[in-house]
Amino acid sequence: MELAIRRYNRYRGVESTAKLLEVKGDVAYVVFEGSFCETCGINDWVDDLKYVIEDLGGEAELIAVVEPPSRDEFFDYRIGVFKIRKVPENLDELEREEEELEKYFSHQNEEAAQRV
Repeated sequence: MELAIRRYNRYRGVESTAKLLEVKGDVAYVVFEGSFCETCGINDWVDDLKYVIEDLGGEAELIAVVEPPSRDEFFDYRIGVFKIRKVPENLDELEREEEELEKYFSHQNEEAAQRV
């Protein structure tokens, strides 16, 4: 789950970031914060984590979205409750790939900052 959250945050972190709150058995609770995208359904940002998990070779189902307590005010968070059905078998390999991607993007950002 942590690997999927890191990848989610890399690609969607401008408008939504995810943070693992808790794992109980095969259920994970993840808070999503951010400005989100006004043209997209806010809960779509929560559901996107399921697709990141699938891209990594796992399976998860979004079983609930905990909404803010008041609909009269705008709140910039949602809590996604995910049932983990399958964990990727090659986690070590996926973790190495993720570290390489993080180094690559970090290097690209450093080069861009030097050009400015």
